[in-house]
Amino acid sequence: MRRVALSVLIVVALVVSAGCAGARSNKKRTLRVPGGTNIAPVGLVIDASYDTRFDDFVPGYKVINVAVINQSFDIVYLNPERDVWKIKFADGGKAVRAIHDMRTYDPQTWSAMPQKAKSIMSYPLFIPVGARQVIDLFVPDTVDAAQFTELDIYLKSLNTNLQVLSRQ
Repeated sequence: MRRVALSVLIVVALVVSAGCAGARSNKKRTLRVPGGTNIAPVGLVIDASYDTRFDDFVPGYKVINVAVINQSFDIVYLNPERDVWKIKFADGGKAVRAIHDMRTYDPQTWSAMPQKAKSIMSYPLFIPVGARQVIDLFVPDTVDAAQFTELDIYLKSLNTNLQVLSRQ
């Protein structure tokens, strides 16, 4: 009888500890890293740049190019509805939310873009293992994009905030 009770107690302890470990893994984490370096916990390399040559490409917006390399052993899924991208500035001013899915945010501007631009600038749904992907972010043309120093990213699939310091 004691063995059965002890076995039940051990099983309950294992179930409770596994449940606690699972609860901890659901907690959103924040990683602050320099741009262009491997973010080991998620297996990504991310860097962003702003080039004034793209200022007139999408009327009313400036474009920030974000290069992402998936060095993990998993596909990284992106969620146009739940991912959040923001840029921050050297002067510590208010962060500006960047538009990563122009198709949803401004359908009129999206429909006016050439088809080839749409295929290049649309928000991907995933980044395959080993892939290099450029994600184009859009900010209003009133934003001084040349002064951005940090890219804050929340990727829903990773439940992670990434604070990437730009190398500009």
